[in-house]
Amino acid sequence: MEQGSPCLRKNKRRRTAWRHGRFGDGYDRVRNEGGIRMRRTVLKAVCAAAVLTLLWGCGGGATGAAGQENDGGACVNAQRNDDTESADIQESDGAGNTDASGNGADMAPESGGADSAADQSAGIDQDGENTAVGGAAQENMEMARLAGTTFSILGDSISTFQGYNPVGYYAFFPDNGEVDQVEDTWWQRVADDLELTLYVNGSSSGATAAGDSTGAEDPQCGCNELRTNDLSGSEGACPDRVVIYLGTNDFLKAIPLGDNDGTELVEEGEVETFSDAYTLMLDKVQANYPLAEIYCCTLLPVGDYGTDTPYVAFVNGEQRVSADYGEAITRIALSRGLSVIDLSDCGVTIENLHEMTSDGVHPTAAGMACIAEAVKEAFAGRRQ
Repeated sequence: MEQGSPCLRKNKRRRTAWRHGRFGDGYDRVRNEGGIRMRRTVLKAVCAAAVLTLLWGCGGGATGAAGQENDGGACVNAQRNDDTESADIQESDGAGNTDASGNGADMAPESGGADSAADQSAGIDQDGENTAVGGAAQENMEMARLAGTTFSILGDSISTFQGYNPVGYYAFFPDNGEVDQVEDTWWQRVADDLELTLYVNGSSSGATAAGDSTGAEDPQCGCNELRTNDLSGSEGACPDRVVIYLGTNDFLKAIPLGDNDGTELVEEGEVETFSDAYTLMLDKVQANYPLAEIYCCTLLPVGDYGTDTPYVAFVNGEQRVSADYGEAITRIALSRGLSVIDLSDCGVTIENLHEMTSDGVHPTAAGMACIAEAVKEAFAGRRQ
């Protein structure tokens, strides 16, 4: 019974009055003869009221019955301390509790559990549908944002295709390798899928980042004036994005990595380390296209060139693997706050190089698709 119930407050007042002498000696007799009956009557009334209130609030259902039995038991427990009659009432109610709880165990929990499981399953299905719909809507918004924007490429043979590179540049595809349709190249897939305009595909087969940075005619040095000045659209329009995918030939030719993290000044001239060349190249690209978003691609895994499958990782004369050059690219790009497209994790692996490349280096159409997906995710802001 609650401590604030009328009967307890009344008893408390009586006890207080007794301590302060407000009742005479006859209080003991009244307490012994009539007090017990009064307390029993009041307690029964209060318990009955509590039961009726509980039944009213629960609609008289199984839960209400359970509540009635529990509260009734509590009230009777309180009465048992007063006399034997209260104990009899408790026993009677206890038997009722047993019957009701037995019926409840057979019916209510099982039904409620099934309903709960069904509701939970429906909620999960609905959440999954909402997530899918939300993801599709987000993807559509991203594509709408990108549609009609422009990009240019600064790359090597992996990004070439005859007739799509500037005059004087060297193309690898389609005369070599296994990509004989321009629609299968990674960059054309990106342009088609995202509805982008390609300004310039400034890629040349065999190009490295390192070399003579002052050259104005040699397309084989990525950090020179020709290559870094050759990415604008008509009338010098700045592309919205520039994708730099260079470094594979530096790795194959064992150009030393160096230790430039992208923050050290590099002098013009013959640049002999990869990190210095990449740093100088970014200096020029950022200066020439200040409004462009620049994306730096790491390298695909490279298999031992020209060997039979399955491939093993190629180790160059500097005892480096392609991932070492990719780490240098990442370090330099991040030091400038530029985006990195990690192609070492795009789905092309040493284990599947025989499917993804024609020779351990140059992608097949399947390998191109992996690159394209990584680039599209980066453009949409879903890959770093």
